[in-house]
Amino acid sequence: MNDKLTVHKANNFVQASYSMTLDEMRILSLTLGVFNPKNPSKRGFDFTVAEFCKHFPEVNPDIAYTQVRNAVLKISKRWVTLVDNEHELTEVALIHKRSYFKKEGRFYIEFHDELIPYISELHDNYTKYQLVNIGAFSSTHSIRLYELCSQYRDTGWRQTPLDDLKEWLQVSDKYERYNNFNQRVLTPAIDEINAKSDLLVSVEPIKRGRSIVSLKFTIKSKKSAVKIEQKRPAFPHKNKYGSFVKFDAQNPKFSSHEYAIYAKDCLLKLDSFYEVIDDVPLDDLVHYAKFLAVNESHKSKFGKERDIWAELKKRGYKLSLYELVEIPKNQIDFVE
Repeated sequence: MNDKLTVHKANNFVQASYSMTLDEMRILSLTLGVFNPKNPSKRGFDFTVAEFCKHFPEVNPDIAYTQVRNAVLKISKRWVTLVDNEHELTEVALIHKRSYFKKEGRFYIEFHDELIPYISELHDNYTKYQLVNIGAFSSTHSIRLYELCSQYRDTGWRQTPLDDLKEWLQVSDKYERYNNFNQRVLTPAIDEINAKSDLLVSVEPIKRGRSIVSLKFTIKSKKSAVKIEQKRPAFPHKNKYGSFVKFDAQNPKFSSHEYAIYAKDCLLKLDSFYEVIDDVPLDDLVHYAKFLAVNESHKSKFGKERDIWAELKKRGYKLSLYELVEIPKNQIDFVE
């Protein structure tokens, strides 16, 4: 079995309601990691207890067979409730078939036909992540919250109604007080994500009056976070380019000649510092857009100005007169 397994899920599967034990969730993640979403005809997979322990190092090998056997028995009876649209709830069975191979420590699982549309042929509105990033988690809440944050890793943040989050984490009937929910569920899950995965997550409660109604999560990849902590080299001082270094926000191509030269040199500074566009913070994406806009001959390793606008849109922003403006969530798909 490949060590570098990738889990693919449709976003409405990520935000589905279901109850599972930790070992059930591990088995589901392992089989999704092996499953090839481009070849949905192969729906059955076998795995050994040794492979299970390899991918989930927190499991005690001495009792792993019993854990896996019990989890396979339970997961075959689970149903998942998905919101396909505002007016339709769909319940989907997960497992169609299960088999045990006595004295081999080997198990076989076959996905149900109803689940296939939510894990295969996913061209948009889906989430993927490396299995290794949840392998050391010791809580179902950590896995679910990691998936919910991974869904918005490109945007860098997500805001979620508190009631929805509690439903996804299957604690709607518990922790009426936010402080209890935060102490028992949220903080331990975030601490585990930050310590054991590729993400760094923080949360800010959003209030309506005195009540906390939603939570805003800030999401960074650890590679990006490390890069951002390193200070980008300063841009050259504008005084070196003359007394009229002016950017025209109404029509960037009418910006001064001195500004165009300055912009070209600044682009070199940006390109030499950032390796991938995910590492570029929002303020420097704005710089990229401005410096590329003033002259069609200006180039960047991340493409033209339209490519920068596309990246901003992915993160939930647009530019108005080259000032950053947040796009309302329900309008992101309609912004050009």
